Amino acid sequence: MSFPSVWPWSKQSPGDYKSVETDSSDEEYKYSDQLNSTSLVDSATTSSCDHDEEESGCRCSRGQSKSWPVLVKALVGANILLFLASTALFVGRVYQWPTRLNGAYRQVTTYSPVLDDVEIPFVEKQIQGGLFPAEKTDDQLLGRREPGPETDDLWLDFEIQRPFLLTREQVLALGKDPEKTVKYPDEVFGLGPEAYMGGMDVFHVLHCFNTIRKEAFKDYYFDGEKYHMEAYGEESTPRREHSELFWIHMRHCTDIIVQFLMCNADTTMTTMTWLETQSRPWPDFSVNKKCIDFDTLVRWRDENALDIKDAGMVRRPPGAPETKISDMYWRIVGNETHPGDKIHHPIWD
Repeated sequence: MSFPSVWPWSKQSPGDYKSVETDSSDEEYKYSDQLNSTSLVDSATTSSCDHDEEESGCRCSRGQSKSWPVLVKALVGANILLFLASTALFVGRVYQWPTRLNGAYRQVTTYSPVLDDVEIPFVEKQIQGGLFPAEKTDDQLLGRREPGPETDDLWLDFEIQRPFLLTREQVLALGKDPEKTVKYPDEVFGLGPEAYMGGMDVFHVLHCFNTIRKEAFKDYYFDGEKYHMEAYGEESTPRREHSELFWIHMRHCTDIIVQFLMCNADTTMTTMTWLETQSRPWPDFSVNKKCIDFDTLVRWRDENALDIKDAGMVRRPPGAPETKISDMYWRIVGNETHPGDKIHHPIWD
């Protein structure tokens, strides 16, 4: 950077100089014909640099005293602003999810328009994992209820696929091709030319499980009457090939899976497509998910599990505290003298 570019006043013309003969032949003075009163005042207040310093690009002390502090302050201020901006960006990046709708949930799931519409709270629940159901039907969860028409009606409310509206941008965010996604006819729904059909995947999963549940319980008796489901005709012959405890176990497993599905439900949306040979919209259940690496869990299990044979030999020591078992157990095994006795009928053996 040149000297004039830093100090604008240095661009002034120095005027004409001439030599004047003096008594000393080796001493020469230079005078300017164009010096005015202003330049004289300036020269009186400006500290001069010696000859060596002038040749090396010396800057006068008055310029330093006025300009350098301003420049330093500007640089310091700019650095402070840059630091604050960087800190704000970092903090905002780390803590942005608490202030965004469903911010924490977004970290562990894929995109869904549901996340932009309603706050989904986290709820701590204890899974009802006991083998025997609650005595009162109203206290039993959906998966634990005894099979029958009333139970089927409850299931129907969960497994019915209800249609939803998706925009083109939402379809793209779901990782689907709008050109292959079914639209709602504008002449029927009046939703515009870019209205796409969507559904919620979790209720499809519940539907699939309910189909398996009904097949597992198709031969189930209750109250001495034959239980018929919509999928089976009157000509079907019900059979009771299993014990009551078997069916209780089936209800337990059903309920455990249903609780797991509901606890781990997400907001994944499904779309509809036109399938070859089909005239009606066909659901596209090949959805995109954000999943844990299940293989990692399997490896951890294999690396950390204890010997299964040794674990199978563990028996309760004398005096160990007991957890009360359901009264249904004693009704099934026929031992009503449990209080005080030491007889324990195995369930799993």
